[in-house]
Amino acid sequence: MAKRKKTNYEIYFEKQMKDPEFKRLYQEEESKFSVSQKIRRLREKLGITQQQLAKLTHTSQAAIARIESANYEGHSLSKLYEISEALGAKLVIDFIPIRNIKKSA
Repeated sequence: MAKRKKTNYEIYFEKQMKDPEFKRLYQEEESKFSVSQKIRRLREKLGITQQQLAKLTHTSQAAIARIESANYEGHSLSKLYEISEALGAKLVIDFIPIRNIKKSA
Protein backbone atom coordinates (compact mmCIF):
# COMPACT_ATOMS: atom_id res chain seq x y z
CA MET A 1 0.00 0.00 0.00
CA ALA A 2 1.37 3.41 -0.97
CA LYS A 3 2.25 5.77 1.85
CA ARG A 4 0.02 8.83 2.03
CA LYS A 5 1.75 12.08 1.14
CA LYS A 6 1.88 14.64 3.96
CA THR A 7 -0.06 17.82 3.52
CA ASN A 8 1.68 21.19 3.60
CA TYR A 9 0.05 21.79 6.99
CA GLU A 10 1.44 18.51 8.40
CA ILE A 11 4.92 19.38 7.16
CA TYR A 12 4.66 22.89 8.63
CA PHE A 13 3.30 21.59 11.95
CA GLU A 14 6.08 19.01 12.31
CA LYS A 15 8.65 21.74 11.68
CA GLN A 16 7.04 24.02 14.28
CA MET A 17 6.91 21.23 16.88
CA LYS A 18 10.73 21.05 16.73
CA ASP A 19 10.81 24.49 18.37
CA PRO A 20 10.72 23.81 22.15
CA GLU A 21 8.80 27.01 22.96
CA PHE A 22 6.19 26.38 20.27
CA LYS A 23 5.82 22.78 21.44
CA ARG A 24 5.38 23.86 25.08
CA LEU A 25 2.74 26.44 24.18
CA TYR A 26 0.93 24.03 21.87
CA GLN A 27 0.80 21.31 24.53
CA GLU A 28 -0.45 23.83 27.11
CA GLU A 29 -3.28 24.92 24.81
CA GLU A 30 -4.08 21.33 23.93
CA SER A 31 -4.41 20.48 27.64
CA LYS A 32 -6.77 23.41 28.29
CA PHE A 33 -8.88 22.44 25.30
CA SER A 34 -8.98 18.79 26.37
CA VAL A 35 -10.19 19.60 29.90
CA SER A 36 -12.91 21.96 28.69
CA GLN A 37 -14.12 19.52 26.04
CA LYS A 38 -14.20 16.56 28.43
CA ILE A 39 -16.37 18.50 30.87
CA ARG A 40 -18.72 19.68 28.13
CA ARG A 41 -19.02 16.24 26.49
CA LEU A 42 -19.75 14.45 29.76
CA ARG A 43 -22.25 17.11 30.82
CA GLU A 44 -24.06 16.83 27.48
CA LYS A 45 -23.94 13.02 27.51
CA LEU A 46 -25.65 13.08 30.90
CA GLY A 47 -28.26 15.54 29.60
CA ILE A 48 -27.29 18.21 32.11
CA THR A 49 -27.45 21.88 31.15
CA GLN A 50 -24.81 24.42 32.13
CA GLN A 51 -27.41 25.94 34.45
CA GLN A 52 -28.02 22.59 36.18
CA LEU A 53 -24.29 21.93 36.56
CA ALA A 54 -23.86 25.42 37.95
CA LYS A 55 -26.50 24.72 40.59
CA LEU A 56 -24.85 21.40 41.50
CA THR A 57 -21.47 23.10 41.91
CA HIS A 58 -22.75 26.26 43.62
CA THR A 59 -21.62 28.58 40.87
CA SER A 60 -23.16 30.47 37.95
CA GLN A 61 -24.01 29.31 34.44
CA ALA A 62 -21.56 31.94 33.16
CA ALA A 63 -18.79 30.34 35.25
CA ILE A 64 -19.56 26.91 33.76
CA ALA A 65 -19.51 28.43 30.26
CA ARG A 66 -16.06 29.92 31.02
CA ILE A 67 -14.78 26.58 32.36
CA GLU A 68 -16.00 24.86 29.18
CA SER A 69 -14.21 27.44 27.03
CA ALA A 70 -10.92 26.33 25.46
CA ASN A 71 -9.49 29.76 26.35
CA TYR A 72 -10.14 29.40 30.09
CA GLU A 73 -6.96 29.30 32.17
CA GLY A 74 -8.35 29.34 35.71
CA HIS A 75 -9.03 25.65 36.29
CA SER A 76 -8.56 25.04 39.98
CA LEU A 77 -8.15 21.53 41.25
CA SER A 78 -10.91 22.05 43.80
CA LYS A 79 -13.40 23.25 41.14
CA LEU A 80 -12.50 20.39 38.80
CA TYR A 81 -13.05 17.95 41.68
CA GLU A 82 -16.40 19.58 42.45
CA ILE A 83 -17.46 19.32 38.79
CA SER A 84 -16.37 15.69 38.59
CA GLU A 85 -18.42 14.85 41.69
CA ALA A 86 -21.46 16.64 40.27
CA LEU A 87 -21.12 14.69 37.01
CA GLY A 88 -20.61 11.38 38.82
CA ALA A 89 -17.10 11.07 37.44
CA LYS A 90 -13.68 10.39 38.88
CA LEU A 91 -11.09 13.13 38.43
CA VAL A 92 -7.75 11.68 37.37
CA ILE A 93 -4.63 13.78 37.03
CA ASP A 94 -1.50 12.14 35.74
CA PHE A 95 2.06 13.09 34.90
CA ILE A 96 3.34 11.29 31.85
CA PRO A 97 7.09 11.52 31.17
CA ILE A 98 7.82 12.93 27.73
CA ARG A 99 11.47 11.98 27.78
CA ASN A 100 13.59 9.36 29.45
CA ILE A 101 14.38 10.19 33.04
CA LYS A 102 17.79 9.04 34.22
CA LYS A 103 17.80 7.40 37.63
CA SER A 104 20.42 8.78 39.96
CA ALA A 105 22.80 6.30 41.54
